[in-house]
This record gives sequence, C-alpha cells and structure tokens, in this order.
Amino acid sequence: MQSELRFAGTHDLLSAEIGHEITPVEMVITEEMVERHAWANDDYNPWYIRDSPFGGRIAPPTFLSYDTDIMIWNHFTLPEGKGIWAKQKFEFMRPLMVGKKVKITGKIVDKVAKRGRDHISFEFLVTEEDGTEVVRMLTVHAFPLIARSER
Repeated sequence: MQSELRFAGTHDLLSAEIGHEITPVEMVITEEMVERHAWANDDYNPWYIRDSPFGGRIAPPTFLSYDTDIMIWNHFTLPEGKGIWAKQKFEFMRPLMVGKKVKITGKIVDKVAKRGRDHISFEFLVTEEDGTEVVRMLTVHAFPLIARSER
C-alpha cells in the first residue's frame, strides 16, 4: 500500500521551486486516530486516552508527522533512490484537540545540495476551522538515500 502512495504524485520534486505549495488536507482528529497513533508508538499518556488540562483529549505531538509525509508523497513524484528524513522541527501554539477539524497547508521553503544529496525543506501549517494556528512544522528530506559521492 505504501508504495502506491509513495509515487502517486504528479509534480516533479527536484524541479519544484521554493514556494511551491502542496495540495492542502483537511481532517477531523478522531479518538480512533489518536488511539491508533498511541498504540503504534506505545505511548499511552492519559492526556491522549482520557482527558487533559486543556479541556479534552489531545493528540500526541508527533501525530501529524506521517500525514505531512503522505501529503508530500501524494503531491510529488519522488526521485529514484529513495530518501531520508534529515530534520524535523515543531512549534506548538496550542494542542491538537480530539474532535477538532484542522487544515494542513504546506510548501517548499528551501532547496540546497550538500554532501551528495538534494536537501528539500518543507514548511507545514496546521490551523483550526476558524483560522487559529495550532502547529508549525519544518521537515527536511534528503535525496537520494545513498549520497551520490558514496556510489
């Protein structure tokens, strides 16, 4: 299944320019989604399973990491040789609340070649329905997995 998603995009990643926007995604954060994430990461913090000081259940901080990757895979045709996560950074303005509808937007913010790889930086913004910013994410992917100088 993952290989079908991985190469479903129609935009060439390496020729995409800084500022290129990725197709946005909207979703409602459900109890089932949070429970599945907690199980997959063996992280059963009571804030995710029962209640939190924020007035309800929240999603773990890494909850949307995979979703942003799927956004990239569904938008871009990835280069041959696979890639590697080089860096990830999160800034939380408020927690991701179970039951809230969120919108994730993303774009390329930097491209640089170093150490035999193309490093592409993506910035994602998660907002609630009313436009309130919830999370900003930066993720850097490096292509190819095996650096060109090591081949």
